[in-house]
Amino acid sequence: MATSPHPQNPWHVPGVPSFLEGLYLGEFRWDLIHPFPVQDKADRQAGDRVLAAFGALLRERVDPSEVDAERRLPPGLLEALAAGGYTRLQSAPELGGLGLSGMNAFRIVQAAASWSMPVARLLAVHSTVGAGAPLAALPPGPLHEGLGARVRAGDVCGSADTAPTGADGRPCGTTAAPVEGGAAYLLTGGKVFTGNGSLAGLVGVTATVREAGGERVRTFFVDTADPGLTVTAEHEFMGLKGYPARELALRNVRVPAELMAAEEEHDQDPTPELNRLVVRSRVHSIVAPALALGRLCLHWSREFTGRRQVDGRPLGSFEETQRMVAATLGEVFALETLAQWCLLGEDGPADKRTANLRYEHLAAKNLASATCWRIVDRTMSLLGAEGYETAHSKARRGAVPLPVERAFREARGLRIACGVDFQLDNRAARLGVLGCYYPEPANARAIESEPADVSCLDDADLTEPNLGHLRFTAHQVKAFARTCLALVRRHPDPQELFEQEHLLIQLNQVAGELLLMSLVLARTSQCGRLGPESTQELAELYCAAARRRIDDLWRRITVEQPSGHADASAAWLAGERWADLVSDVLTDAPPTAG
Repeated sequence: MATSPHPQNPWHVPGVPSFLEGLYLGEFRWDLIHPFPVQDKADRQAGDRVLAAFGALLRERVDPSEVDAERRLPPGLLEALAAGGYTRLQSAPELGGLGLSGMNAFRIVQAAASWSMPVARLLAVHSTVGAGAPLAALPPGPLHEGLGARVRAGDVCGSADTAPTGADGRPCGTTAAPVEGGAAYLLTGGKVFTGNGSLAGLVGVTATVREAGGERVRTFFVDTADPGLTVTAEHEFMGLKGYPARELALRNVRVPAELMAAEEEHDQDPTPELNRLVVRSRVHSIVAPALALGRLCLHWSREFTGRRQVDGRPLGSFEETQRMVAATLGEVFALETLAQWCLLGEDGPADKRTANLRYEHLAAKNLASATCWRIVDRTMSLLGAEGYETAHSKARRGAVPLPVERAFREARGLRIACGVDFQLDNRAARLGVLGCYYPEPANARAIESEPADVSCLDDADLTEPNLGHLRFTAHQVKAFARTCLALVRRHPDPQELFEQEHLLIQLNQVAGELLLMSLVLARTSQCGRLGPESTQELAELYCAAARRRIDDLWRRITVEQPSGHADASAAWLAGERWADLVSDVLTDAPPTAG
């Protein structure tokens, strides 16, 4: 198997195969995804019991329309969630937790998102990047003991990573200065969009530490009772009404050194699992809500088409309606598949994992949010004015108050949360895809000269159309690698290629489409061709649409793009030209230059 040894690649794990890493390098490792993993029956039953009690609590305590209208979570909800153990989903029972697997914690967040997105977001942030999340990965020591004490005490945790000047800055705008001979650090700076900001007793804050070897980004677990930490503003979003996102200011906030953890990739501190957990958290924070909205849209589509007519014909009898519903069926199946692949087999200790899923965890965010957006947008069109109308308005006039408009707002937010979609594609292409090609990979000769090996695919339990999709995917994987290899040879200096951001974004999108097609086909083969468990039709629907998207991406990659975007954009942003394009517009925006 080819390797990607370049230090720019932060997700490569020596000796542990990765399906998506192999895909980047032109290797279609069907053996890694088939047989497709299935949740253990006993584990699922354990999740079923927790899910039933959790659903009853939400129905009793949370009116989602009221939360959306009043922009606040109901009084007493946090205490009720804590009493039921839902703020410690994966924490060990000895810490007061439910000890759920990653898959069952995902199911809880997904159920919450189907009822109230702010509740789901609260649980996702707390459960996947809060104090309890890294405990299993940390060795015994002061950090483990300190975080364990906060979990045992029932503290809600928040996450503060975004600086007011922009996200993903390295170094961060917030700084951490060592004091007391390195026994503690003083944090100074500010953070925006802090998850669970007003509820948290402990917040994970990223900050830059200036050391003798240079600047390094660390995560500090900050006690919100520190007088130097203040909430300076409350964020209100287009969606997530009632979610406690806050702006924070930090002035000489003292954090003991034992509550500092590593953050940067390639860090040699004894916390190598922390970065994996942060990336994996997107599966719960984004994929779970995306799947919830997709499933709701399926329900709403059936409900609406069952009672509507056009020209005396049932709406569901029209060909275009049938195509729209079928497309949603295929995409919900794909979202389910993505979640299962990203989580099943990931609950064991690091030294017992047989596959490296870090690449898939990063890819899952954009795959899920883009798929969800297509589903919700399609459903909005299907329901027409009734979809655009708010649930409150429909309830007032006695119509079925389907909250499609609210789902539309929430779905748009998923494309922004945990990394804006296009920027995440750009980063994944630079570090993930091209990280496999600088320096040139060991299998470069095979990429160039060897055809795609599809002989191992003949025993896949798929219908002929799906076998065709599978062979197409294998050939496309090889074509993808040849394109990447040609690009890096044309640009021996990686910075030259990194400047072509639009190209890199589209390349990463091709890889994502090939990944999800592969997973859908592997799961479908596992289910077989016959019987009630068969998903052949769903795979055919999804893969046919994915192939059209891939064809479109290749056309855009191979056709030379207009080159005037830089000059036109610079002239407009500087206020030098085309001022009449915004004439007769009333706006509160400050005046532009020029």
